[in-house]
Amino acid sequence: MFDLRPRWPLSQSHDAASRMRALSVLLFSVVLLAVGCGTNGENAISASDDQPEETKADSQGQGSISGQDPKGPEPQSIPGMNADAVLTTFLKPGLECWEPNDRDVLYLCSSEENHDLTLLYEGRITGRATGQVSSVEARVSRRGIEDFEQASQPFLGLLATQLKYHGANKNQAYEFVNHNLSSGKATATIGEATWTMTSSENFKELTITPA
Repeated sequence: MFDLRPRWPLSQSHDAASRMRALSVLLFSVVLLAVGCGTNGENAISASDDQPEETKADSQGQGSISGQDPKGPEPQSIPGMNADAVLTTFLKPGLECWEPNDRDVLYLCSSEENHDLTLLYEGRITGRATGQVSSVEARVSRRGIEDFEQASQPFLGLLATQLKYHGANKNQAYEFVNHNLSSGKATATIGEATWTMTSSENFKELTITPA
């Protein structure tokens, strides 16, 4: 019997087999590429997930270098003291006061432009807000006057009796100022504030800070 099935030329059969092999190789390469991408993606996720919880929290919390708050800590304040009330006291002897371009200084005062005063009076009020005063500084400097100690007493005595805050005692403060006008340096706690008096031949300085 004769085989009546059609026979393809040898060249056509060989071309068909080559095309099949090429297609198989191409499909296999595509499969390998897909598997490799999936593996890489899983590694990227697991690399993050494998971090300790502390490491993750630290990396997320670093908003600035060293992780510190750029604003810095809030300064301690003198309870009950009001910056505007202190300002009024500084204005009474004839000082000129202004608000400087400094976030920690509320007011600066000086009598430098007031030539009617025989001494140079200066004041500084620091803090973050009117009701958050962190310090009050008053300074009297000599201007060629002979009895400097006696001349500086009225200004410092005025502050001692006028400054108000929690636990303030004007009698105790007045006595502290008068007793230490020439003692070099002295410190006392009056109410919820610390008073420091520094004296020399050329200046007298009174500083009030939180106790």
